[in-house]
This record gives sequence, C-alpha cells and structure tokens, in this order.
Amino acid sequence: MRRHLSTQARHRRLVLAVAALLLFLRLPTCSLVTALSRSVTQWADEHDAFLAQSVFRRRGWRVRASQASSSQQEPLDIWEADLFAWGSRDAVPKQKFYKPASGKSRPVPDPFPLLSRNPPPRGAVLRAPRGNRPPKRHVKEKTVLFVGFTRNWPQLLQCVVSYIAAGWPAEDIWVVENTGVMDANRRGRLSLQNPFYLNHTQLGMLGVNVIMTPTLLTFSQLQNFYLHTALSTHHPYFFWTHQDLLVFTFENDTSPIHPHQPPPSLYANAVATLRHLTARSASGNTTKWAHHFFAYDHLTLVNRDAVLSVGGWDTHIPFYASDCDTYVRLMWAGFAQGESEIGIIFDVGSVMTDLGALLRIRGAKARVDLGLDDDDGEDNKVDKGYVETWTGLVETAARMEEAKYAHGNAWRNTWQVKQRGGQGEPFYRDADGFEKGVKMWIDAGRSVFAEKWGHRGCDVANVGIKGEDAWRLERDWDEETEGLGFQGSSW
Repeated sequence: MRRHLSTQARHRRLVLAVAALLLFLRLPTCSLVTALSRSVTQWADEHDAFLAQSVFRRRGWRVRASQASSSQQEPLDIWEADLFAWGSRDAVPKQKFYKPASGKSRPVPDPFPLLSRNPPPRGAVLRAPRGNRPPKRHVKEKTVLFVGFTRNWPQLLQCVVSYIAAGWPAEDIWVVENTGVMDANRRGRLSLQNPFYLNHTQLGMLGVNVIMTPTLLTFSQLQNFYLHTALSTHHPYFFWTHQDLLVFTFENDTSPIHPHQPPPSLYANAVATLRHLTARSASGNTTKWAHHFFAYDHLTLVNRDAVLSVGGWDTHIPFYASDCDTYVRLMWAGFAQGESEIGIIFDVGSVMTDLGALLRIRGAKARVDLGLDDDDGEDNKVDKGYVETWTGLVETAARMEEAKYAHGNAWRNTWQVKQRGGQGEPFYRDADGFEKGVKMWIDAGRSVFAEKWGHRGCDVANVGIKGEDAWRLERDWDEETEGLGFQGSSW
C-alpha cells in the first residue's frame, strides 16, 4: 500500500539525501545543507499554503491573504471561514411562507402584589395561619420538598405559597429552576411576561430555597436530578410535587377527642406517613417501598435508594409514559407504591389574583378570573380588614380545578403557554415553538416506550409483560393498520 507523506516529511528526506551525496563527494556540507534546508523549507511552506487555499476555495471558504503564506500562524485564528457556506454558490433562496400568527394573550398580572412593595413586608406576615404552622423545632426527619419549575411563574408561586400555608416549612421547600436560562433569572434579566421568568428575590422573602439545573432538562432527567441532589445532600427520602397545584390542610376536621385543637396540617400528616413507612422498614418488615403517592404523583414521597436500585428514570422516555415505565419497573422489582390522603390537593391551571389570601393576610381575597359567566359580577372591592376563610379558599380552588378540565383532558396544560413575552431578552424562545417541540418530544418518548416493551400504553403490567422483556418483544400491534407507537387509546 502506498504511503502518503506530508510535505515536511518529503522535505526532510530531500535534505538527508543531498547531505549524503555531499559527504560521498567529500564536499563541504555545513553551509550548503543549511542553505538548502532553508530553501526547501520555504518551498514546503508555500506549497502547503497553496494547497490549503485551493481546498478552502473549493469548499467556498474565505482565506485571509495576510496569513495564507505566513509561517508564523496564530493558533485558532488561522483562517476566516464561513462554515455555513458549504454547497453550491448558485443556490437560489426559496420563497418563505409563514404560519398564521398566534393570538395575542393578556398580560400576566403580579400574583402577589405585597411581595413587590417597597419596603417589603415583615417576615411575620408571610407565615402560615396559626393552626397550620410547623413546629418551632424542626422534626427529626428530613422533609425536603422539590418543586420543579420551567414555565409560568405565577403558577409556581401559588403552589409554593399554598404549601407554606398548609404547614410545610419554607426552608424545606426547594424550587428547582429548570428553565435553561442559566443565571438570567438570578441576575434579574427576564421580565414577568417571559414564560421562563422566575423571581429569586421573592422566593427568598418567603424563606424558600432555589437550586438551578445546569441546563434545560426533560421530566425524566429532572427526576434523576432530584435523585442526584438527594444523594449529594444525604437525603435518603424526599418529597416532590408538580407546580400546578393548590394544597390545603383539612382545617374543618375536628377530633372528637380533642375538639378544641386544630386538626393536623398537611405537613404533619406527610411527616406521619414518612415515620410510618420508615419505622416499618426499620422493624424488619419485609415490605419494600419505593414511592408513596398523595393524589397519584401530584405529591410524592420517594425512597431514594429504591428508585436507584432499578436504574432511576429512563431518559430515553423524556416526558409522558416515563412515569408508567418507572413505576411498573419498581412494581416488578417487588417495591410497594401505596397512596393515602393527607390533605386536599387541587390540580389547577389558573392563579388567584392575590396569593396573600392563602396566608390569610388582611385585605386579600380569594378571587380568580376564569373567563366564565359567574366571574363577571364578582365584587373587586375588598375591605382592608377582610380575612379570607378556609371555606372560601377551598371553594375557589375547586372552581379552578373544574375550569381546568372543562374542555377535556387534552386542554389541561394550556397554563404552560399563557406567557408569550420576553422578546429580546436573554435565551428568548418562541412560546408556541417551545410548546410544539415539547409535544413532538412527548410523541417520540411514547414511541420509545412502545418499542421498549413491545406494547403501546401504560397497561404493560396487565398484558403479561415482565421486566426482563425490555427491548426483546416484537410489537403487538400493526403499525400500518393501527398507527405509530405513540398513537393508540391506552396512553
């Protein structure tokens, strides 16, 4: 096989050959070889520059003339090349046809005006109602609550405030900023109308922690990030919750034994559940557990090491169907995943006009604009001494949940695209385009799930499939007649 030598290698061979000839003829070699070496080196550099220019011209790149023949080239700045000019220079730009413009959305109002006042409110004002407050001395258990956030700041803030009102210690709430905007929010460079806006200052006023993901993560990656964070912070158990929730303590439930004592808060019931599960494990009970659900996984208690034992969440399934995959693998591995009721949990897609009502701050009323007929006559004037009632809050939240599902399950996530601003700000993304991309990723993830288990839908455990069958089964559907992997009625 013929070996292709570089120009410099051929230059060295030529110099050695001439030196050998001069020695054979017994002629003075030093000055002649030095001169010859300089000449050949100059020729080699010019030859290399000529070849480089030829290659760059053939590929449509521009060459800096001052550097084309220079032997003193600067690293990383040798050529000025238009890397996107590959291909024919005769290409004709095609005519562009634009999609219809999205409808305009109403500006998102400040959901908690009190936090924006100057001077800011006293910390004592931003506490849970007296009966729901957590113990002054923290319980012995670690009760960190992860709240993942990507879009819709008002929705997140409402969720966080409702957990504080239901007794969860603010210092145990960790908002996980998964926006992909790096430090733009921490530096205050985004505006309220930007879907990815998050106010670090206001969360700090509430006593809540904020941690940031290194980049924008999918749902499965975010779950693994929770597990990684729990490992690094030595939390064997943790809670996580969705951000589109409103939670409440059973404040109207009184004990027949202690009728004058307030009922246990949602947080107190969560701690009791954790104690029950961990005490059962410590006593040698053979029942293993991985998750404990409250209103399915709207709020979830996680046994970190159990989930890690099955490999965590499958990141090939980025969004929907990832829960089905993880929970069924844990079930096949023999882990229990029970469910109980510790409070009232509403799944909502709207935000109250003043979140101070959740903390029973004077002058804040539980109101919400749902765009329904019964909203039109609502009195907007509130007496400064008015304190919202638990019943009024729960009734308002129930209306919000009903409105979220009024047009069917397919419309329940429209809250994610209510903010459409942010043009010109760092890391700007088109709101509709971002949502479109997520939906395409959802379909792709469901297709991966279907290929992994040979079956479309979350009912894989009911059709005889086992954990060892992953990626080994033929499809149990005909793609030509029944559709693609992400389609079907079992999702």
